Amino acid sequence: MKNHYFFLVFCLISCTQTPFTEGTSQDKVKVNWAAAGAISENSAVLTWECSSKSLGFVNLSGTQTNRFDTSFFESTLHAVPVNGLKDNELFRMIPSCGSSESGIGFPAEFRTSASLETLYKRGFWIVGGTGSDNSPVSQIDFYDPVNDQWISGITNIPTPRINAQVVSHLGKIYIMGGITKVANTNTYTVSRRVEVYDPLVGRWETLSDMPNTLQGGLAASIGDEIFVISGTTSLDMTTGTVLNTVYRFLPGVGVGGQWSNYTSSTSIFGRVDMSSCDYNGSIFITGGRFYQDGLAYGTSDAYIPSLNSTTGKIEASISIARHGAGAACYRPKADDLYNSDPPIFLIAGGSTSTNLNQPVTSIAASNRFEFMGLAGQTNSFTTGSNLPESLYAPSMEIDYSSRKAYLFGGATSINLPGNKVRTLDLTNITGNPWVESSTTMPRARFGHKVVILSR
Repeated sequence: MKNHYFFLVFCLISCTQTPFTEGTSQDKVKVNWAAAGAISENSAVLTWECSSKSLGFVNLSGTQTNRFDTSFFESTLHAVPVNGLKDNELFRMIPSCGSSESGIGFPAEFRTSASLETLYKRGFWIVGGTGSDNSPVSQIDFYDPVNDQWISGITNIPTPRINAQVVSHLGKIYIMGGITKVANTNTYTVSRRVEVYDPLVGRWETLSDMPNTLQGGLAASIGDEIFVISGTTSLDMTTGTVLNTVYRFLPGVGVGGQWSNYTSSTSIFGRVDMSSCDYNGSIFITGGRFYQDGLAYGTSDAYIPSLNSTTGKIEASISIARHGAGAACYRPKADDLYNSDPPIFLIAGGSTSTNLNQPVTSIAASNRFEFMGLAGQTNSFTTGSNLPESLYAPSMEIDYSSRKAYLFGGATSINLPGNKVRTLDLTNITGNPWVESSTTMPRARFGHKVVILSR
């Protein structure tokens, strides 16, 4: 029995080299290179090369992932497929050779592809407006700021309109009212028509008409409802301007949705072409043209549907009275990368001139940019860097992945729309300049709306 025991111990030390001498050799194996390939929305193949034949190990980590895989076979080249990943997520892979410790310090990063839903929710939808032929633009163009990529004419509006009320609501794009133009003429008509586009299924639907014709008003998505205020029911703003009527739309009720209208308990500005956005259940408004004389104004207010009134919450005036300015609200959510940033109301461009016509017949474009915080009681606009050129009726939205404001198109003078794209880094909103992008819009337009589906 003693002889058998001695032989076993001897063999552990001398007959096999693997646990001790071979293990020491394995620790010296290094990772030459590493990469991820065959990347899709939910999978990838992790590949790396070892300096000599050995087992392979890899640690993969992401925002919601932390996993450890092995190749199971000794080789110099290792390829490990991984599945069940989250789309559009940044991953970090740390490969190793021979032991799980040898590759530390050799990380590689990759990002899974964005699903169609993720792509459509993060991108910009350029809707409506007036083109170079002074007619409504039917094509909706799409821009992905992450990949700096345009999709021209991703769909067409069934009924192209100017000065329509456009809003993103629960993942769909609603186009309400506006001005239609008879082809090859200068004949315009105000519409009640409501059309909605569902990007994920690529389908248009015609819903119930608005209670009245309307153009140049403001639309906001709040909860399950869409609210529309201000604007004018006719081409003659002196007789058709909506004063204190509020239109409410419930798209989910009935076959074509349900419209209702009522009177606000307090006055709403009697103006057209104001700038607005909604935040935390309120519709913030500023600027516009007064219906009686077409004069540009700079005062601001906020309509709160839950109270059915305007209040003294926002009374600050913009520094230069103007109408047709581009506007956006920076509204970070809890799952955004920069979720601790404060909410901000941004205003850019517009016209300072007096004009009673709709569509406008003359403009004095402005290059002014200003902003105001929406949290707390600062109650004042701050002037930031001027735009590179004066613009009437551009459109603005926020890319929440890069913390940048994007400004699209606009007219430099009457009926001369542009196709330029400008960006502003919001990390220093007072000091950073507007930067002209190397990319341009597929088509020039002004008086359009840019929406994102995630807000």
